[in-house]
Amino acid sequence: MSVKRFLGANSREAMRQVRALLGDDALILANRPVEDGVEILAMADDTGDAMATSEPAAREAPPASRPAATAGSNGGLDWRAAHRASSGLMAQRAQPAVEAPPTRPAASVSTPQDFAALSQQLLGEMQEMREMLGQQDRAGPGPASDLRRRLLASGFGHELVAELLAALPSELAGTSLENQRAWLQRQLVARLAVASEPEALLDQGGVIALVGPTGVGKTTTTAKLAARYVMRHGPEQAVLVTTDAYRIGAQDQLRIYADLMGIEMHALEADRPLESLLPQLVDKHLVIVDTVGMSQRDRRLLEQIAHLRGDSRAVRLVLLLNAASQGETIDEVVTTYLQSARAVGGRLEDAILTKQDEAARLGGALDTLIRHGLTLHFVSHGQRVPEDLGLADAQELIREALEAGVPSPFADAQADESQASASRGAPALLGQGRALGSIWEMLHAQVPGFATLADAWAISSLPPSLHSERLAPLHERVPASVSTLLWARSSTLQGEDWVLPHLAVDDEGRPAVQPFPEHRLMAGQCARMEWAETTLGVSAHLLPRLPDARARAWLQARSSGWLSQAQGNSRVLYRAERLPLAGLANEAQAIEPALIRYRGQAAKVMLSRLDVLSYGAGEASGDALCAWFAEVRGRDSGMMLTRRYALSPAWWSIESGREALLKQLYNDELPTLARQASRQLAGHGPLAIDSELRVFMATGIAALALHLEHAEDDWAMDVRAHLLRLQAGRRPRRAKSLLEGLIQVLDAREAIRHFSEQAGR
Repeated sequence: MSVKRFLGANSREAMRQVRALLGDDALILANRPVEDGVEILAMADDTGDAMATSEPAAREAPPASRPAATAGSNGGLDWRAAHRASSGLMAQRAQPAVEAPPTRPAASVSTPQDFAALSQQLLGEMQEMREMLGQQDRAGPGPASDLRRRLLASGFGHELVAELLAALPSELAGTSLENQRAWLQRQLVARLAVASEPEALLDQGGVIALVGPTGVGKTTTTAKLAARYVMRHGPEQAVLVTTDAYRIGAQDQLRIYADLMGIEMHALEADRPLESLLPQLVDKHLVIVDTVGMSQRDRRLLEQIAHLRGDSRAVRLVLLLNAASQGETIDEVVTTYLQSARAVGGRLEDAILTKQDEAARLGGALDTLIRHGLTLHFVSHGQRVPEDLGLADAQELIREALEAGVPSPFADAQADESQASASRGAPALLGQGRALGSIWEMLHAQVPGFATLADAWAISSLPPSLHSERLAPLHERVPASVSTLLWARSSTLQGEDWVLPHLAVDDEGRPAVQPFPEHRLMAGQCARMEWAETTLGVSAHLLPRLPDARARAWLQARSSGWLSQAQGNSRVLYRAERLPLAGLANEAQAIEPALIRYRGQAAKVMLSRLDVLSYGAGEASGDALCAWFAEVRGRDSGMMLTRRYALSPAWWSIESGREALLKQLYNDELPTLARQASRQLAGHGPLAIDSELRVFMATGIAALALHLEHAEDDWAMDVRAHLLRLQAGRRPRRAKSLLEGLIQVLDAREAIRHFSEQAGR
């Protein structure tokens, strides 16, 4: 009566595991969708038969006490009848019992009531098992609830919180609180835009106008910025301008700072356009304008922003935000100033955070900066000039904000999830845009060759007549951080009319996202391998078949490692006999197994090796080789997933051969994924034709999906979470699902690029 649990990526895979362990006659007790796929509870059919047919010939009960429906064709009890009995239906239909003398001792008699009790016990055990399996979902609030409370208590708003937690990776479930909070900080840091280069705002020069509400610290910040510039470049090329004629002593305060620094200063009436002064300052590298403070609700704000427009020189608006203000107030300030800038044809993209030392919580200010996409350049934290002005550090700001995540009488830290995930329309779309930008930046920074794939996708939007011309320069690029070349077979893929290109892989076995088509390379196996070593810098080769004797000698002379795929019927010389590899598995010596991911699931690889000699036509004596044997089994189910054979030179180290074989297994799914990508791309506009560009892109996307599935770094977990979020429902961590998400991301990126180009016309 042993009930077993099977977990598969889908129902077909789970049923395959059931049949492999329990046979085709297994009893399916329950099935349900779970986070990692589909869960099935099953038991062997002979278990039920054993209970149902226990001494069938000895059971002689009166007809009135045992309805005919309970007898099976083999004399045993029918399972459905027993189930009815266990649920009370049998008792309702039974006639009054007629007493009869027993024919056996009571202990040996098996009655319907006995089986009903056993069935009831079995159903109870099943219920307990389901409850036990579901305890992990009911045991506690989970990481999402803890992170939500922390974010809200830190001052972050519901919209951003919902956006962040919607992409919470399932891989974080069950991990430590430190890992979960590290993930949270990483997401916020990735979204908070800071200056890409220190001092870029000042070093680039131009006209900078500081705007913001009253009392935010514009005059003091103006002096701090000027002092930083003078310390780096001297006072000759800087000038200060003030338009604040309202506050008593405002112009005198800035003039004192200018005199101390030895730089030029001009005062401008509040109703006078800045353009009236700019032609006089064309020889100055940096012009800093201190504007009059104006509330976001002041009707004159639009007029003031309009006066800051420049015709002779572009004016860069920089918004100052008070970190100590409420989040709602900061959001209103940013929204109003952005709208005013757009209304007069200006652009507001930069910000400086002031009064950091006075803020109890930074979450509101940082939340606003993230959602509106402003770039933060400096943070002010005191009155001293220029000491109390520092460069914006995203890591430090987010860390400080989250450290303040303790209960507050002014923050609703216990808001429920339904409020956090309420529909928000356009803001939700903006959140998806931020997620798309985050994915794009991480892929560019972390995946070798991704820029080439992005450029190829952009080419696909051009007329087909330009594809070959524009694709040619992409073939000349060389991906970084690769050590091995995965050589594809020269035959066409099954069901396709094109050949899979070659790919470079890194030390971890993850493919670079830049294909190398066979027809683009020179002729001859040795010539192609020499190109790979000299141009790409690879030192090992994963080959689809055993190289000939000449190529093996060439590789050995260069000390270039290699490993070739082989079939079970491939013959080698062992103890002077010509034998197939499949027949030598028992002779091989086992080595350390490996834990890997294979075709979307956790697997264990049992490895062994054997010293053999090559056997080929025209070879006088065989070369010393190492035969490799690999059995890949599911880590949880123990079910055999695949068996692989390979050959490598005997002079290559065992560890090198083992790593090469694992790299080969990592990329075993590449042809299937490339075929899937090619068929999906067939419906994308001009890519409907079968072209070299289509093969290039399909292979690159397949390689990227595999790269993401195998990468265990934090950035890869984040990207996977975003990509799987794009899929309908919950999806397991599989390259197939990641591939579909990648195509959506590339499509969306290209659509945004086209929209931006059209909007700029």
